[in-house]
Amino acid sequence: MNWVQLAYEYLVGGLFFGVTLFLCFRAGAAQRSNWSDRRTLIISLLGLAGYFAVHLGWILAASA
Repeated sequence: MNWVQLAYEYLVGGLFFGVTLFLCFRAGAAQRSNWSDRRTLIISLLGLAGYFAVHLGWILAASA
């Protein structure tokens, strides 16, 4: 298992993801006070964490 590859994918990809979300909220395209925008933020963060969990599980299952 190449842990460096997994860390790179989610650290660098997560950085781009985080910067993009920051820019959206800073520019006013989205607002945390708006329920719909807050819900989209939560779903996006949970989706990233869920995809990481599934990816990690898939890698661990393949290496077993």
